[in-house]
Amino acid sequence: MKNYDELAGASGRRVFYRAERYRARDLFKRAAPDLSLDHVVCRLHDVSMNGLGAYAPRGSNDLRGVGERLPIRLGVRGATLLEGLGEISRLEPTPFGTKVGVRLVDRCLNISQLVAKYDEAFIRAEIDEFEEHGRLVAPEYRQLCADTLHLLSTYRSALDRFEKTRPGADEIDDMMARCEERILPRWRAVWQRGNQLVAPIMEDTAALRATKRLTELLITPEFVGGPIWRRSYEKPLGYPGDFQVMEMIYARRREGESLADQLMHRIGTATAECVTTRMAMIRRLIAEAVLERAPAHVHVTSLGSGTAREIVDYLQLRNLPAPIQFNLIDQDHAALSRVYEQTYGDVVRLKGRAQVSCLHASFSQFLKASELFGVLPPQDVIYSIGLIDYLSPPRARTLVEALYAHLAPGGMLVIGNLNDSPTSTRWPMEFICDWSVNYRGTSEMLELASSLPDGAVTTTIDPTGCVCFLTVRKPAVR
Repeated sequence: MKNYDELAGASGRRVFYRAERYRARDLFKRAAPDLSLDHVVCRLHDVSMNGLGAYAPRGSNDLRGVGERLPIRLGVRGATLLEGLGEISRLEPTPFGTKVGVRLVDRCLNISQLVAKYDEAFIRAEIDEFEEHGRLVAPEYRQLCADTLHLLSTYRSALDRFEKTRPGADEIDDMMARCEERILPRWRAVWQRGNQLVAPIMEDTAALRATKRLTELLITPEFVGGPIWRRSYEKPLGYPGDFQVMEMIYARRREGESLADQLMHRIGTATAECVTTRMAMIRRLIAEAVLERAPAHVHVTSLGSGTAREIVDYLQLRNLPAPIQFNLIDQDHAALSRVYEQTYGDVVRLKGRAQVSCLHASFSQFLKASELFGVLPPQDVIYSIGLIDYLSPPRARTLVEALYAHLAPGGMLVIGNLNDSPTSTRWPMEFICDWSVNYRGTSEMLELASSLPDGAVTTTIDPTGCVCFLTVRKPAVR
């Protein structure tokens, strides 16, 4: 037992008490309620007794400024959970839309009562919407769901029975290899059939919502035993595709409590194979750029770097053909810590031939590239893979223009975006994981560079067909 004088208080800003915040996904297990802020529908992120946090849609410019008051409504499946008056206390741009903080002006929330109303409304809505969803979801799509369930449940049942026999490690390895070999081609066929069926409904809000709802009700639970699916769907950091998801894809380890869950995880890493292929393409590009400029000092910057596996791998070379400075910019401090730890030993071993600098910046700073790059010399290579996917066309074009401006003469800008094609990852990501991005094909990628002066522009598709790269080479000084 501690004495009173041994009890520690808070420090810094934590001295000021703040009502406890609850993440929406922890309170509302089935689906987050819709939050309407003066008729702008936002994605609820967290709630407290005196406020709400949410993400406004990407590209939305309809919200008022900080300090402005506006009507708010929280609802689910057509039922109202809360109506009142709020005041905007915070606006912060992020890759997933503007993050909005709202203080409740005329009431406080009883969290337990709010959750009880949510549960009741959801049950009533499910009953009411059953027939409506049946009309909005195409029969062919319902058949796809049935075929997917049959495929997954067949393997799950077989592996559950096999696991009860208490097999040895070699037997498990052999069984899992057989299952992977057989199920993956069938899964790819199902996934591409899903892409084909959802293509016509992407602009039909009602049909899209009904189809996604059916998918999350029937298909998602079959997958989320696999850690990569669960983390992608639940988004514990508040956004999809965090660095731990990327690390799962790179590692390709068997993960999951049961053999069936491990098979689901393997299906997930196979679906995301393009993450590995795009990393390998960037690693090769870096190697070629260094050789081209050797023995001169080379400057490389990655915007939205994550754990920068391509750089971790590149620095394992015994010797570097030229000195190289890597600048890694990301909003996730934990990701930067990981890459710094993984590269530090090689930086020391290479005795000054390589340097790795990590810049922890917010997404709003990403969009103001001039501020970030103002402290850096002109760069020989700037690349961003997986960030542009979350930006609207105007914002993406603006960022591409800003990055190009910071290239050195003869420098190269590389932008990667998930490809809009029949083999894209749209159905697994959007419908099973509720992971929304902007898919862009060759023409859309070229449009991002349409205003750049004198640059040599090319596009490339990765080996999986799931990623489209835009490469812009700045003219060299003659």
